[in-house]
Amino acid sequence: MNVLKLTLVAIIGSIFFASCNDDDHTVPSEEVTSIVVEVTTFNLNSDIDSNSFEIRDTEIEEDFASQQPGFLKRMSGFDANGKYVVMVFWETLADADASIAAFGSDPSVADYFAMIDGATFSAERYTTFAIPNIEFDLESKNVIEVTTFNLNDGIDANSFISRDSEIERDFASLQPGFIRRTSGVDENGKYAVIVFWDTLDDADASIAAFGQDPTVADYFAMIDGATFSAERFTIFVPPLNEGVDITMRNTLQDPGEPEVSYPSLFGQPDDAYDEFATLSNSTSEFSTALAQNGTPAGDISGLYNINLTQNSISYTVLPEATDPFWSNVFGLFPAGKTDRYYFTFSQPHNVTGFSSNEEWINVRIDSDTVLVVELSEGYDLQPGVSFDISLH
Repeated sequence: MNVLKLTLVAIIGSIFFASCNDDDHTVPSEEVTSIVVEVTTFNLNSDIDSNSFEIRDTEIEEDFASQQPGFLKRMSGFDANGKYVVMVFWETLADADASIAAFGSDPSVADYFAMIDGATFSAERYTTFAIPNIEFDLESKNVIEVTTFNLNDGIDANSFISRDSEIERDFASLQPGFIRRTSGVDENGKYAVIVFWDTLDDADASIAAFGQDPTVADYFAMIDGATFSAERFTIFVPPLNEGVDITMRNTLQDPGEPEVSYPSLFGQPDDAYDEFATLSNSTSEFSTALAQNGTPAGDISGLYNINLTQNSISYTVLPEATDPFWSNVFGLFPAGKTDRYYFTFSQPHNVTGFSSNEEWINVRIDSDTVLVVELSEGYDLQPGVSFDISLH
């Protein structure tokens, strides 16, 4: 494990601290206002489940990368051949350096390194020509297009940068599906153009249009075709987004009976006991779910602590066996009994599936804003019981 970590850090160091030896081009002055884009690519080891990696990658962003000084934005994706990209926007190169040093020395991320095939690992950093607008959100299946190249001998870097800005303004940004674009250069004069598209079809259409437009021929002529490389990565995003608002509603269904809402048991409208929260990775959203005061049955304590993260939903039963209300509910669920929890999100979720160790758990995807957790036959509701659901 330590060998792999040292190898990856060494690779990064060799790429990012190499001296500039290309005198044919003028690299933009340090006086230009800019940020740094870090582009890391790799394959996973052959025995690694891609979904497990994507979940861990989201945790790495939440718990480590986003906490580093100078962090601006991070996104991850994979191409058609299973190659992964992690792209991070930093305020400065010093911030990126400090993050790499911290990452390489933190034992809590060793399992993440162990998923990566070190022989395929590559990392590069590009200083942008100007500060790009990174105030945008990506959704599952959006595309990151990364094009890299050197300039032909004799091409003035400032002339290329000026023409590149015109290409973005007059052509790229006008294409269907365009989200954002940024360009930059590394220490050795290697250039990168990074474009975010709604779909792969949009990226394909743009390339076709670009290749047929005679007005951009001078731009192509500046590029050394022998060094040209283009890759596209479909981004993956966490199943749920931190900061999204959530409305939770509970329903019950006994054997042979219709589904009814929790408040209807007390003669109340279906939405009377709706609960509201904002998704946070650090605090529980519904710490006393189903608690109600002043019902015909008296004050009812919370049945569950329900905690959501970007990747999971966990339940913990709260009442003791002597609870005056819930003690009547404890027991094994028979066939036909289902307890449902409707989670409605203020923004579309990215959930495509789930996994759990319990056969009596199901997660139903009703729409792009509604998930339903179903607890059914075989569930033994007892004090202290807890269970977890992984979202994919």
